[in-house]
Amino acid sequence: MPEIRLQSVTKIFGRKVEAVKDLSFIIEDGEYVSLIGPSGCGKTTTLRLLAGTILPTQGNIYFDNKSVENLSIRDRNIGFVFQHFAIFPHLTVWENAAYGPRVRGRKNSEIDSLVDHALKAVQIDDKAELYPPSLSAPDWQKTALARVIASEAKILLLDEPLGALDQKIREEFQVFLRNLVKKEGLTAIHVTHDQSEALTISDKVAVMNKGKLVQLGTASDLIFTPNNIFTSFFVGESDFLESVVLNDKEDFAEVRVGQSTIKVKNMGISRGRRAVVAVRREFFKVHKYEDKIKTGNFLPGVVVRDQFLGLLRRVRVKLENQQIVEVKIHAKHPIRFKENEKVRLVIDPSSTRCFEYPEEGVASALEM
Repeated sequence: MPEIRLQSVTKIFGRKVEAVKDLSFIIEDGEYVSLIGPSGCGKTTTLRLLAGTILPTQGNIYFDNKSVENLSIRDRNIGFVFQHFAIFPHLTVWENAAYGPRVRGRKNSEIDSLVDHALKAVQIDDKAELYPPSLSAPDWQKTALARVIASEAKILLLDEPLGALDQKIREEFQVFLRNLVKKEGLTAIHVTHDQSEALTISDKVAVMNKGKLVQLGTASDLIFTPNNIFTSFFVGESDFLESVVLNDKEDFAEVRVGQSTIKVKNMGISRGRRAVVAVRREFFKVHKYEDKIKTGNFLPGVVVRDQFLGLLRRVRVKLENQQIVEVKIHAKHPIRFKENEKVRLVIDPSSTRCFEYPEEGVASALEM
């Protein structure tokens, strides 16, 4: 199982377009890593660099400490699975899986063994003699995976591989795909626009923006301990409260938001400095203004809208500083809030993240 390392990799198209900028990270042996980020952030370019279909303008890519810039696609020992099923419709499932080892010049007995193993691994050995037009969409993708396994690739590159599947099937296939990668001892890099897919299926997730790596971490890291304002913004949903630090000496710092003071997790921002407090929308709690609240960690405001959205409701609240934040609560929350009703947003200090106010401003820092 190969380790993959990108070291200061930059890819420039034409004279000015930097699709990937100074990209450095390590994918450990046997890890399943997903790349997420807004459209045009460099995810697919990174995948193409790993595949060898394009070469870096600067920097190096290593597989097991061996530089691969001069290796052909064939010699990189990789398999590629796309959103649009890249298999041969005129060949049977068995013949599709046999294509890789046959091109590599393996003996017939070896091809038989490799294909039999691959088809059993993806659970379509009973469909070996069928042609792709008679298969379901999941079986098309299983055939593509069988071809990778039969070719003895140790690196699996996946570009939106589940994008053409229905939601219910897609969720089931996520579990199947992860189990397959682990059982076969592959190192997998998976590009997707579906955050829930990435967070569910991966050991680690790389968040990218504007060609740069923003954060690489586990799903828990990205949701509960994002290390920068963009990750907090992009992964899931958060609101950002502009503030000033009043007390930086305790585990929970005091900050001023508008005319109110709240406690937030102390992340080392000095007293008097401007800060941005990130709170995930599901971590807010909203109470009627007259409710007796044990904690003083709240912000007063008025309800703009209480909207029903299936299993969730979204309550939009305008704070005293005129900022509008959104709270996600369960659809069966016992209280229905009225427009212009006075409320208080209760904030658990341990569920906050407090970032230094970005030099370029909040809007620019969150720009995609």
